[in-house]
Amino acid sequence: MKIKQILIDLNNAYIFFCSSVYLGMFWTLHFFWFPHYPSTLNISNYYDAIIPQTETATKYFFVTIPIMSFCLVIMLITEWKGKLRWVPLLWIPGLLIPVIVQQKFIEDINDQFKAGVTDMTVLQQLLKDWMFYNDVRFYILTIMWAVTMYFFIAKARRA
Repeated sequence: MKIKQILIDLNNAYIFFCSSVYLGMFWTLHFFWFPHYPSTLNISNYYDAIIPQTETATKYFFVTIPIMSFCLVIMLITEWKGKLRWVPLLWIPGLLIPVIVQQKFIEDINDQFKAGVTDMTVLQQLLKDWMFYNDVRFYILTIMWAVTMYFFIAKARRA
């Protein structure tokens, strides 16, 4: 196997790794944490249940998303003449929209969480909005994981 093909495979594997991390994180939030947040979080415990995890995730994705973007450009270049070039093309909005949702909507709510919420009604509304915007990302990134899985299945069938 040529070194160029090994590097391309590693590049594409990194994209699949990142899409799998997204899938795992958002499925965990959607199916295990969000159903319980409205009834279990209150003004005395919401901060420790959300903010440290959110800040850690933000630091993690601050590193991985630029690398993933670079890898998607490499995938686009290597697939440009093939039938699967739509995969990296679809990843452009598939990655960009969740980042925009994060920056435009979720960060504002995170800032309100960090500032300290003292009213339970306000907390419930913020949680509702926060979960909604994260679910938007859940649906998009689930589709993108399936698209990425399709890419590898299609490649395997051609081999």
